[in-house]
Amino acid sequence: MKLVLVRPPFYSLFGVTTPKMKTYPLNLLYLATYAQNSGKHSTAIVDGECVTVPELVCPDATNEDPEILMNRSIPKMIELLDNPGHSIWVEIEKLILAHQPDIVGISCFSGAMDTVKLLTGRLKLKGLPVILGGSHPSVLPEQSLKYTGADFAVSGEGEVALVELMDSLAAGRDLSMVNSLSWRTGNGEIRVNPRGALAPDIDLLPIPDRSLIDRSQYFGEVLMTGRGCPFNCAYCASRNIWGKKARLRSVSSIIEELDLLRKDAFEGTSGFGEGTGAPEERPGRFVVKVVDDTFTVVRKRTMELLEQIIKNGLNCFEFTGGVRADTLDEALVMKMKEANFQRVTLGVESGSPRILEMIRKGETNEDVKRAFGLLKKAGIRAHAFFMIGLPDEPPGDIELSKRLI
Repeated sequence: MKLVLVRPPFYSLFGVTTPKMKTYPLNLLYLATYAQNSGKHSTAIVDGECVTVPELVCPDATNEDPEILMNRSIPKMIELLDNPGHSIWVEIEKLILAHQPDIVGISCFSGAMDTVKLLTGRLKLKGLPVILGGSHPSVLPEQSLKYTGADFAVSGEGEVALVELMDSLAAGRDLSMVNSLSWRTGNGEIRVNPRGALAPDIDLLPIPDRSLIDRSQYFGEVLMTGRGCPFNCAYCASRNIWGKKARLRSVSSIIEELDLLRKDAFEGTSGFGEGTGAPEERPGRFVVKVVDDTFTVVRKRTMELLEQIIKNGLNCFEFTGGVRADTLDEALVMKMKEANFQRVTLGVESGSPRILEMIRKGETNEDVKRAFGLLKKAGIRAHAFFMIGLPDEPPGDIELSKRLI
């Protein structure tokens, strides 16, 4: 079967279209590469964030704070969602149909579900079956199918389920045997199959084939070194997708992938396939964003990886990624600096001990202050995420967050 995987537009609907504001869809690359390597299916990727039409381009967007630009552009975005005939949707459909797909998969997060519904409606008119995947269908598969009109939804880790679904469709087999699948029967009933087991060894997943996209349209590289998180924060959907523990790639497999990225950055010939673009065409090619839930979740493995990055000269890259405050100590932070981690993000969420306990964060304000002190001492820039408006959060708790900030 020919599969086209789609990331629906979100930021581009607000006029945020510059490469510096975009990272490529690593999730779709994993799915596409795994499907291709099965030897039975061919794949292509259409990224709605890279589809622009003249009326959405903001000439001054490169010099403006994207948060301000997005806020100002909310009315325009609402107009787009109310107009299924707008040229942006026509263009995305045209790009999808150009690949002559047998089936289309769309990646969904909650904030894009209206866009997914719109695109699904257009594709269904062309007679194309649609599969949903991602965080929203993983938590609410039946609701996702009802809301969008799609045919299938894959919950959780998608590689195996996606290929099993396409194999079954091609062979006319019973879909009730495909784990992690929700689907419409011939009479319109929605069935939700049991979740399948997660891949026990994610080293067995292929290194993503980055030749499936044009990386010159994005800023930097994207790297996954592990899936999942063992913590139990009440607001986080990670465990609904990756389970309740962290599965980590081996250090050797990560070094192998980074070495391919280095060769590509210097030479433009990484072995990822044709069409990667010459080095000078790729903005931020020496920046690597680590997209793990928590990069520092296992200290011993993190230290080993950092040491191998340094030993192999892969600190030619500038790294950024997410960490937890209570996983950091001085030796680890200094090793991160030596490996050329320039920026990290930390989910602080609240300055209120009561709120932190309510959301099961498992950290204190003192953990946060200590971590930011260590990062500042090492010269690593730190970015904090806070949430305002949690259930039953009075103004006094918000003031505690402001004080911590």
